[in-house]
Amino acid sequence: MIQESMTPAERMEAAVKLEPVDRIPCAPLMDIFMPCRRKGMTTAEAYKDIRKSFHAIVDVCDETGGWDGMILPGYTLPLTPHVYTGVAFGKNLVPGNDLEADDVVQFVEQEIVTHEHYDMIIEHGWNGFRMNVKESFNPLPEDTIVKWTKRQMDQYRYELETWREKGMRSLCGAITASPLMILSTSRTLMEFTKDIYYIPDKLEAVMNAMVDDLIEDAIEAAKLSGEPGVMLVMERGGCFYYPLHIYERFELPYMKKMVEAFAAENIITVMHLDQNYTKNVPYFLELPEKMVVAEFDSLTDIFEAKKILKGHMCIAGDVSASLTSLGTPEQVEDYCKKLIDVVGEDGGFILSTGCTCPADCKFENLKAMVDTVKNYFPHGK
Repeated sequence: MIQESMTPAERMEAAVKLEPVDRIPCAPLMDIFMPCRRKGMTTAEAYKDIRKSFHAIVDVCDETGGWDGMILPGYTLPLTPHVYTGVAFGKNLVPGNDLEADDVVQFVEQEIVTHEHYDMIIEHGWNGFRMNVKESFNPLPEDTIVKWTKRQMDQYRYELETWREKGMRSLCGAITASPLMILSTSRTLMEFTKDIYYIPDKLEAVMNAMVDDLIEDAIEAAKLSGEPGVMLVMERGGCFYYPLHIYERFELPYMKKMVEAFAAENIITVMHLDQNYTKNVPYFLELPEKMVVAEFDSLTDIFEAKKILKGHMCIAGDVSASLTSLGTPEQVEDYCKKLIDVVGEDGGFILSTGCTCPADCKFENLKAMVDTVKNYFPHGK
């Protein structure tokens, strides 16, 4: 066991700021699915009692011996108390209703935002558009929507405070997405990609009309939750989907504007970067230093990313779902040691899951992650 000289929260903060650490911090992106299964709950049961589901996460943390922090505190949305917040742009298939009781929730991509909506977004902005269409997408009474959003934020605050009481911290007090991510899901990826090539100027105008509202909402949510961090979901902007000239026009300018606005408020950004972003990583050097965490899944070359981003921003990742679900504790330990050796050199690294911890993650593999980070630190003096 490494002789520790920092609290978990101090260790997380130092990693984000690229400062020296006594050992590498461990902070999985953990939702309710694996912990609830371990506690004997079906996914349907978990969805009916989110407080109980959250405490399943806390219990699993304790059973591993305790990690250092969380990327997100649980599975709740930190929503601002506005009517338009309740407007949904997609359909979730819910276990126990649309799916078997122990299935994982599924998102169904549908063309909900249409070409006809584009003019409305350009004229009224993103929030103005959502107010204008709220009855079409969410016919519930306004007071019902507002009460629900407040309950969501109350639960989110409860989750953050629970971790703080354990000496830990979560990195994100709000969640948002880039205009590209939002439109590619609410238009569908296929229709959105057609827009890129057939009506690029209009699409750019739509994104310009969206971005300020997205920034304002995220800052408000972070201040309401009390945690100065925002998760920025951008998993469809990278080189897995689009060539760099598309990225440079339809993702990079909005990413920069959002991150810079958050940094101006002393809010860190956790960029959630599923899929392959290897070719995009050099652009991250244009972002404010020591104010961003690049959170990779297992498709980006995290070792190449370290070479590029060393001394500029923190990296989190990237123990894959396949490894934690199908691998052995010895294989997990070996890969964690490689991450600590290479990505952890000179700090600026948080050992985490590659995207979220999968529902089928073996507990012994999760514990191997935690044990390795607590017992292996070749960079100490």
